[in-house]
Amino acid sequence: MRNPNKIKIGYRDVAIKWLSPDFITDTLTDCFGQYDNRKGTIEIQNNLPTQKLVNTLLHEIGHAIVDISGLNQSGAPLEKDDDEEIVVHQFANYFLAICRDNPWFLDYIKENQKR
Repeated sequence: MRNPNKIKIGYRDVAIKWLSPDFITDTLTDCFGQYDNRKGTIEIQNNLPTQKLVNTLLHEIGHAIVDISGLNQSGAPLEKDDDEEIVVHQFANYFLAICRDNPWFLDYIKENQKR
């Protein structure tokens, strides 16, 4: 399957860009991916091993969900950057582990959305 180039999150279409780290411009040199609210983009290093690539994509989708839903606004539960990072990181790790350890799970979700 080819890498996707966009994802709909809530009301917003978010572009997914697959990049190589660029030490001249500092693009993704200190992280595997990033979500940019202003640009409406998720950038992911395109040369990651498969598990790390999928985990990073889910992680950045998590940041987009937090931002688009307003969970990181002033007074919201994930107002502090460190709190957001911990929640997004743990959710991505555990959700992917659930999918890996229970191969039937995603198909079950897809099938039951048709009802």
